[in-house]
Amino acid sequence: MGLLEKAGNISSEDEKPETKIPKKPEPVVAPEPVKTAKKAKRAEKKKKPEKKVREKKPRAPRVKKELPPDFEVATRGQRFTRRIVDFLVSYGWSLPILVVTAWGSYFNPTPFIILGLGLIVFNLWFMPSYAGGRSVGNWISRTRYVNTRGESPIWIYFTLKGMTTLFILIGLWAVSVVMSNKGFGETTGSQIFSAIGILMVIPPILDYIMYKLRGDLGLWDTAFGGVWLVRTTKSKEAKGWLKRLESISDFTESKGWLSDEEKSS
Repeated sequence: MGLLEKAGNISSEDEKPETKIPKKPEPVVAPEPVKTAKKAKRAEKKKKPEKKVREKKPRAPRVKKELPPDFEVATRGQRFTRRIVDFLVSYGWSLPILVVTAWGSYFNPTPFIILGLGLIVFNLWFMPSYAGGRSVGNWISRTRYVNTRGESPIWIYFTLKGMTTLFILIGLWAVSVVMSNKGFGETTGSQIFSAIGILMVIPPILDYIMYKLRGDLGLWDTAFGGVWLVRTTKSKEAKGWLKRLESISDFTESKGWLSDEEKSS
């Protein structure tokens, strides 16, 4: 019996239930507080620094464009002489073409046009850039153009001012074509050309009106910051054909063509 009891005790020990280790409870994560939309926007927006109110500075008065004190405005005779000479040099070639065309004769005007374009370039571009900012008309009338600094303006000024006559001729021709056709024509090309020709009349008209209102500065003179036609003396540095131009100015001066009308009368 003792052996049987020992065997039963061993089997009872083997049949003992296993002890289970209890698991640790998982930590409960508290939910994050939900920010309201207004609070979130306020938090994102940073306070901007207050704008400083700028004090308005008083505008400086406009400086009136005046002729430099070392120069004297050209006389009426000098102005008239310059216009006549520059017109004859730059556009005198067109007069024979107009006369022959009006007469009804047929001829090839191409050589005259090529010669005329060469004279325009010579008087309105080459002379101002080569001869100290003076055209042929300036040399014969003993005048020159100066700005507020007492310097000669750039060559573009001479070109635009000298093309006033060309604008008038093309504009009048376009107006006559439009009036004769009682309209701008049928084709698109003729309409565009007629419109451009009529627009070319506007700068000379504005130039004339500004001269009448202001007396000393026209359209191009004002656009380039103030340019005046002033008197000059005989140049001692002139040589060659420029000296011959000055000899012509001696003749015009001896005839009294370069003086004011009041002085000459």
